[in-house]
Amino acid sequence: MIRRTALALLAAGLAASPCRAEVIQLLDKTQVSGKILHYFDGVFQVETAGGQKVDVPRDKVKSITFQLPPPRAEFSTPEKTFQRWHEALGKGDVGRLVDCYALMYQGLLGAQMSQSPDELKKMQKDIEGTRFDVKGSKVTGDTATLKVQRTKGDDVMTAELHLVLENGEWKMTP
Repeated sequence: MIRRTALALLAAGLAASPCRAEVIQLLDKTQVSGKILHYFDGVFQVETAGGQKVDVPRDKVKSITFQLPPPRAEFSTPEKTFQRWHEALGKGDVGRLVDCYALMYQGLLGAQMSQSPDELKKMQKDIEGTRFDVKGSKVTGDTATLKVQRTKGDDVMTAELHLVLENGEWKMTP
């Protein structure tokens, strides 16, 4: 009963968003490797590496193992993440800007940016002529804090930015 409920919850999650399932182990110990395209009416449709589409009934599935993509070098340190954020903001690249934030905030930030295109322009105008200097960083397990000094003319302000480690990548939190 618990396994069936867990599979139903997993299936609901898979139906809601595209996931990369790498290995599906069946009850008879055979395995299907590929990408889950969708789930409907108790059947997973899986695209194998060769492009073949295979239907896998839920009641034949023992487990599904997901593999996350390898961490990207541009997020390997809190400083690099901040640098990427700053460059993306300067170029007006919303996708790269949003990607600098933790997953739980990306949807919200992306929606805010799409609802108010002027928000990006306002942010860009705010940083015109501004110099950012990282004055220090502290990493404690899966969290980090950056001390960033913002200098614009005679106005100097230091703030702390908080980051979290997700899949080996440092991501900012608002």
